[in-house]
Amino acid sequence: MKIKSYNIFAALSVVLVVISLIFYLVIKNNRLKEEESSFLKRITVSNSSIDFDKLIPLEKEVWDKFQKIPKNQYSSKYEEIAENNRVLLNLRSRQNIGAYILKKVLNSGELSPKARLFTLNKLRVLDATSGNIVNSIKLTMEYLNLAEELNSEHDIIRAKISLASIFNSLGGHDTSIKILQDIDIENKDFPNVSRTAISIYLYLGENFGFLNNTAEGFKYLDKITPLLKDQPESYQNNVLILKNLLEARLYLISNNKEAALNCLNIANPLLNNLDKAFFTDLENLRLITLESYYLKYEPEKFSPTNLKNFIETSDFYGDITFLKIAFKLLFQYYYDTNNFKDYSDLAKDYDEYLERVSVANNKVFSLYLIENIENERFARENEKLYKNIAFLIISMVLILGAAYKRMLYLDKKAKIDALTTIGNRLAFKEDINSLKPSNEYSMLLFDIDNFKKINDTYGHEFGDEVLSTIGKILKTIENKEISIYRVGGEEFAILFAHFNESFAMESCEYIRKSVENIHWKYPITVTISGGFSKATENTYAQCDKRLYKAKGSGKNMIIYQDINEGDVK
Repeated sequence: MKIKSYNIFAALSVVLVVISLIFYLVIKNNRLKEEESSFLKRITVSNSSIDFDKLIPLEKEVWDKFQKIPKNQYSSKYEEIAENNRVLLNLRSRQNIGAYILKKVLNSGELSPKARLFTLNKLRVLDATSGNIVNSIKLTMEYLNLAEELNSEHDIIRAKISLASIFNSLGGHDTSIKILQDIDIENKDFPNVSRTAISIYLYLGENFGFLNNTAEGFKYLDKITPLLKDQPESYQNNVLILKNLLEARLYLISNNKEAALNCLNIANPLLNNLDKAFFTDLENLRLITLESYYLKYEPEKFSPTNLKNFIETSDFYGDITFLKIAFKLLFQYYYDTNNFKDYSDLAKDYDEYLERVSVANNKVFSLYLIENIENERFARENEKLYKNIAFLIISMVLILGAAYKRMLYLDKKAKIDALTTIGNRLAFKEDINSLKPSNEYSMLLFDIDNFKKINDTYGHEFGDEVLSTIGKILKTIENKEISIYRVGGEEFAILFAHFNESFAMESCEYIRKSVENIHWKYPITVTISGGFSKATENTYAQCDKRLYKAKGSGKNMIIYQDINEGDVK
């Protein structure tokens, strides 16, 4: 009965898999050797564009200076390029032209390995902070590969921490933990090793908190304090804020109200007086933690407005995990306060959130396999190329899948009645128009008797309850042979895939009696009247005529034949 949809995604997936196999065979047979190991060398780092006519004087000055440097001098004059560019990269609103210059230099192929390493690090950070997570992962992988080639231990660890932070922000906490735990930071000796260790322990504490593993969370956070003694006060305050907020979340999970409140009381004044922020998510973490505490222990102080504002204004890709918590808190609050209207409205926003999470995670997780950190990566140049191509193809398949899933979701959502969650008039029209009398289907059309009086007497809220309850009854008979729809205010339709009079009459009477026997909260009996017909040139009109005949014959009945055929009730 349902309209068949051709599985475009499956076909495209097969094509892409075939393409990947062809690439593999070509690489295997020809033993391709590439001078550059980087996949980024073969694709555009970013598709951002610059409107040079709208540059402010400062941007124009930096750009003009860069234009005067010949391409073959990018490496020898790299420090000059970086210094000129520094002022733009420090201005968040003016980073586009700065990033553009760095990408141009990176793609030139003229940089020394160390300059290339520095540039990759700058660009990956810029992309991460601007929400371009997919590109940030590509750059981070390139950065990691180059760091390993140069045997730069500090940069290898930095790249792994960056990957872990991205997975953490996207909800991939198990993956993030695995990356971090595989980093050997003990007894290392490189600049800022203490800060590196602190970052690892903070991320581990946060990840274990999201997994509700408080014991492991506290274990790693407890390692931080001894490492702070030689750090500047500003940095110490940043770490103490983050550490106490994370510990407050762990105490909330373990139902320790006093300890959670104590951590919040330490973190709040430090954050309010913070002169320099080393971490980007302090305010978001405070908001989520504080509202979690209020909802659990002081609900009168809980602010749904603050969380709704956060959802509306958040940087989606950087705040996926926090967004999930915000939704959870709001759902709990609306449920506890019996605010079902706001609960329902929030559910619609949550559907969109889930779809976006699916797309984001598909993109990101397809670009990175955790095994690449554990195993010897890219032992031969042809294997390296093959794996990168495989990453791309997997990414394309998953992105196509997410897009196709989204298309199907939106198509399905457009054909669902929001109140009863059954097919709506659009779905009914599409299905009935696809059928011909030769299909030998049959149809029931019915509406609720005296529904206007029900609304006028008991209110529209109760009227909605009646409609919703009838929708639930109809769902009990829905299967691949029976399709159900709400086609008007109180009007419903049922399509039977095959004409079987006895089966159809049995199903129709089941519905009529089920509605009649419902016990409502008010002293009322709800009934339905309907018309049934096998397929004709105008099945709907035939059913409609019999429905009104049922109305005129006393209601609470279904008419199966025309009067001249002898009514069957």
